[in-house]
Amino acid sequence: MLSEFQQDELWRHGIGAEIRSDYFSDMGARYARAHSWLTWASLFFSAGTVAAMVGSLSANFGWLKFVLGVIVTAISLLSLNMQNPKKYADCAELHFKWNRLAGEYLTLWNDVYRDDAVATFTSLMEKEADLSRGSMAIPNRPKIMEKWERHVLDHRMGATASA
Repeated sequence: MLSEFQQDELWRHGIGAEIRSDYFSDMGARYARAHSWLTWASLFFSAGTVAAMVGSLSANFGWLKFVLGVIVTAISLLSLNMQNPKKYADCAELHFKWNRLAGEYLTLWNDVYRDDAVATFTSLMEKEADLSRGSMAIPNRPKIMEKWERHVLDHRMGATASA
């Protein structure tokens, strides 16, 4: 059985896990969009480079070939350096794991008086610590985290108030 203090902590940890799950889902979507934009920009400027090379530009526009080539190279280097597909995959994995942990916290919340509640809660907090360590590669974006905190709290407090 969990004490009153442990029950409060359980609620906070469950809410926190849900917030992080939503946060990593959002961040993953942002990385996927950024990668898509970079890919399309690279394609667009590559097509422009090919058109400039194949087309019969006068000597006055010869610089355009060079500029378009530099733009394509810069976009490609940026895309490689940002590693958006890897960050997306990391965020998708973190979203899944935080979402599963939030579900486990909720399951325990619904039965805080069971005999193994303290051991289960301790185990869940250890999982949370491992997940937090694994989250270090994704930068903290406080405004995005606050957005999901407001969303989850509004959702949970509304559900609690009407119950």
